Amino acid sequence: MKKSFFNLALGILIVGSLAFSNVEKKPTPVDNPVDNYLSEINGVKAYTLEIAEAMPADKYTFRPHDSVRSFGEQMAHLGMSSKFLLDMFINGEPMPTDPEVFANIGKMEKEIGASKEACIKVITEAFDALTATYKSMNAENLDDTFVIPFDPKQPSFSKEKGFQFIYEHIAHHRGQALVSLRMQGIKAPPYRLY
Repeated sequence: MKKSFFNLALGILIVGSLAFSNVEKKPTPVDNPVDNYLSEINGVKAYTLEIAEAMPADKYTFRPHDSVRSFGEQMAHLGMSSKFLLDMFINGEPMPTDPEVFANIGKMEKEIGASKEACIKVITEAFDALTATYKSMNAENLDDTFVIPFDPKQPSFSKEKGFQFIYEHIAHHRGQALVSLRMQGIKAPPYRLY
């Protein structure tokens, strides 16, 4: 009994000492926010490309309903808009004001969306741009702010939040593309977090 009490007391003393010690923990790759984001975005890229690859080329024009984009248009939009948002939110490019620019973007989505090869190219380029831009930034750059130009309230957010917005936008359109895959009876690639 005395030995058990001694071991318990010793254990509490050791754990308490470690808990309150001022030892600086060296960050591991898991603790590094840049590595974490790059790991996540590489997983998102791989998963998105798996979905794009899963749909046969002759089904890229499949449209689940007349009111929504075709599978290919979703994929083209996902890639093109990711680059567009990156340029505006992170790289500081102004939002186009000419309505013809947006009409041309819509035409390009249809054109690119009709081709599996073109969609995969646009998606790959967008993810490569996201990765390269994020790698080039430091904590101060990520704390810099931008204004959302298409919101009448003109809210301001950190560029770190801008990357999160792009990430969420990708997930939104990828989810819509998954519905098209399933409607065609194609087994969707298993979901991955990273």
